[in-house]
Amino acid sequence: MIKTKKQIWNRLVLAIFIGLNLFFLTQCTSEKAANRERDKIVKPIENSDKIKRLPSISYHLISTKDSSTWLRSLKAGDTLQALLVLNRVDQKSLFNIDTLVFPDSIGNGIALYSPFPQGISELQTVHKILFVSHYAQAFAVYEKGELVKWGPVSLGKKSTPTPTGLFSTNWKSKKTISTVDPSWIMEWYFNLANFEGVSMHQYALPGYPASHACIRLYKEDAYWLYHWADQWILDQSKISVYGTPVIIFGNYPYGQGKPWLLLAQDRNALTISVSELMGVTKDFLPTIMDRQAKRDSIEANF
Repeated sequence: MIKTKKQIWNRLVLAIFIGLNLFFLTQCTSEKAANRERDKIVKPIENSDKIKRLPSISYHLISTKDSSTWLRSLKAGDTLQALLVLNRVDQKSLFNIDTLVFPDSIGNGIALYSPFPQGISELQTVHKILFVSHYAQAFAVYEKGELVKWGPVSLGKKSTPTPTGLFSTNWKSKKTISTVDPSWIMEWYFNLANFEGVSMHQYALPGYPASHACIRLYKEDAYWLYHWADQWILDQSKISVYGTPVIIFGNYPYGQGKPWLLLAQDRNALTISVSELMGVTKDFLPTIMDRQAKRDSIEANF
């Protein structure tokens, strides 16, 4: 059968049309397959809480005497800040310490070195809470279960230990003179136990527990907490509304060495787990929530 030119042309156009459709179908299928493979990689990462976790840090010990030239050369910044915070010391007292712990990674700020968990789902209904650890000599601030700040402290020495339990931020003062020793000038002062004199405030951090039962802080941390925490509300000299809850917990191993130096052997030596924090919080939680509800009710009427 002899095909006319028109028939040949029609068959050629049809063949080209079918070929193009097959090409685009193959491309579309390949693109969808590629997208599926990409989604397998991307989606788990986007939805995983691992992106909120901080990388693991290793630590080593350095001698202050052997590193004195380098230490004296450090200027304000992340390296010096990491060194001071990890050793619970201020710059003035740095060379009074023989051995220092130091990280193998320097981050932006001190979040990398926090011994506290980043989030506590059981505390999502708690507006504000402050934890202070004897063992870690550190504080942590949580808002609705999320860690928003942490830092070093110097708690009470063995003869005048800082009491443990549930406290609240009562009254505050920008500057207070100690009734124990008038030479002690305490800035950004926040009282925690009115009749016991327990408080948190700015004062020297020598790298070990040294206070007269108070919570010593860096000046910048004391200033921050002074403006963050709520004061009590009194009604005829009685507490009508409590301030921000503060839980002080744990034990310091007096005479057994500084716990943070153990980081060189075990990077988790200071790690405080969610279960540990909830273990010291669960008995206080009903009281905390009752007090919070009362403050919310009163503040809603203002």
